[in-house]
Amino acid sequence: MAKTSPLPRDPVAALVATVPTDGFGAALLTYIRSQAEIANFGAFLVPDLRNPQPVLSVWSGQMSDYWFNVNARRITSHDALRRDFVDRIRRAPPGGLVIDRWRPPADDPRAPIYARDRVIERVSVASRTGRGGFVSFFLRGDQSGWLTDDELERLRKVLPLAHELIGLRHRLVGAAGATATGLRDRAVDPFTALSPREAEVCDHAVRGVSVAGTALALGVSENSVRTLRKRAWRKLGVGSATQLASLVLSDRG
Repeated sequence: MAKTSPLPRDPVAALVATVPTDGFGAALLTYIRSQAEIANFGAFLVPDLRNPQPVLSVWSGQMSDYWFNVNARRITSHDALRRDFVDRIRRAPPGGLVIDRWRPPADDPRAPIYARDRVIERVSVASRTGRGGFVSFFLRGDQSGWLTDDELERLRKVLPLAHELIGLRHRLVGAAGATATGLRDRAVDPFTALSPREAEVCDHAVRGVSVAGTALALGVSENSVRTLRKRAWRKLGVGSATQLASLVLSDRG
């Protein structure tokens, strides 16, 4: 009888294998912590810089899902903070990243959130993707003290891969793993109004898949995809994939 053995994987290959799984967030945070102590990370997609509506995509760490969802809504509803997301993404060169370190000044609207939850500083990564982009944040707890120069340099070496994998996960499974199909199956309004096919089309739209890509994946014509999108948008009361993603995320529970 032939013997079996696990596939040989280095740490990066093992991490990549977790991208489409529920364990990705924890695995990514473990990988980052091998270089510097980070309490939490969270990443936001901005699908369209012209109408910035950041969507929380993935997160992990010591803070709860409640913390991320409540504070994400608070942060992304603030006009100045939405502009900050856009400014970070626009500074990123095509095919490149912007990495920076930030500590909240006392008059910043995020300062009370950071102080309450004992976050002392963060490192952020921003990149552009078509009309939009991603911003990922890596939070340092106050019990760990300020990042040292050596820790920051090590983070700069691993965060580009982390950020790229976050983007890949969003393309594969959507915002926070939420789907219109899942919400429909759990009888969450207004998704109960969707047909199974309309929900599938919504799932692809949330992941940023084009009409052509959706048609290919579902084996239908592009006109059929447009018709299904139009019906689904009307039933859900949204006018774009950006609004759809925000609705899916807000109703994920």
